[in-house]
Amino acid sequence: MTEAQVIAARNGAQVALQQLLSGKRPASVSYAQGDGSRSVSFSNADQAQLRQNIREFNILLGVECRRRPMRPYFR
Repeated sequence: MTEAQVIAARNGAQVALQQLLSGKRPASVSYAQGDGSRSVSFSNADQAQLRQNIREFNILLGVECRRRPMRPYFR
């Protein structure tokens, strides 16, 4: 993936996470037309999966590193 594609994917994941957290993302939508009714349903991504995707995109961009946190070691 190019850098522009990674940035676009990260921005999309951030928007999806924000919509999921604010409750603005519908699970199913139905509407009726003159010739019949239509129904569309979306699968909801979970919060942990979206956060992991954003973290991986940030690592690809070099914004976030994979270093473990430093912890004191006592002898």
